[in-house]
Amino acid sequence: MSKLAPSPLDPVSRDVVEPLHRQSKRQLISAVAPMAVRAVTGRIREGTWDPSRTESGKRWLADKMVALDPQKAALCHLLCRSIGARRVVEAGTSYGVSTIYLAAAVRDNLAADGAGPSDGTAGPVVIGTEHEPGKVAAAQANIARAGLAGLVDIREGDLRETLVDVDGPIDFMLVDIWIPMALPALELVTPRLRPGALVVCDNVVSGAREYRDYLAFVRDPDGPFTSVTIPGQGGLEISMKR
Repeated sequence: MSKLAPSPLDPVSRDVVEPLHRQSKRQLISAVAPMAVRAVTGRIREGTWDPSRTESGKRWLADKMVALDPQKAALCHLLCRSIGARRVVEAGTSYGVSTIYLAAAVRDNLAADGAGPSDGTAGPVVIGTEHEPGKVAAAQANIARAGLAGLVDIREGDLRETLVDVDGPIDFMLVDIWIPMALPALELVTPRLRPGALVVCDNVVSGAREYRDYLAFVRDPDGPFTSVTIPGQGGLEISMKR
């Protein structure tokens, strides 16, 4: 028996995401040494250890997948199913791997309720945002191959513009993006999150220092969220809208 639970995805979606997960893992392994070199170079030239904050680092990362781990993506799918999510926001679509899990959950929730795509005030949909045009095109192709294109709206550009007019109520949000944009993304969407909505943010343990403003916001006892940290694999912060 496998040590891990099987994927919650249907066979078509699973056939799309599994090769992408493998590709992302290979990219991550091969990127360790180049990232270290860029971190040192960025520290010397521009005063930062974070390659994603330098122009050369941004260009190098532009075609990297950096997909959510399969188990974390499966957890997001399960959370969306458990709360009956119909409207989801994803900050950081990349190649659309996690988007497929989210859209599959929305589709399965609709099927379980006997509902159709036109039901609801604003209609069920996964709204993704991605800055890199090449990643947007790749994500759209992957999502279409999974048979989920009708449930996904990917918005290309700066999320401070693409998420301004998101219609609520939003049931679930995934934050897996360039760290400086994590808090701005959440602040934009927070007013449209329904009570009980969940927000998941990746790598908050390994990147605790970089995420300190985000974590201060979701952990504020007088703020709009109650939050829990899940350690392991970089960590996850799961926050519930009060």
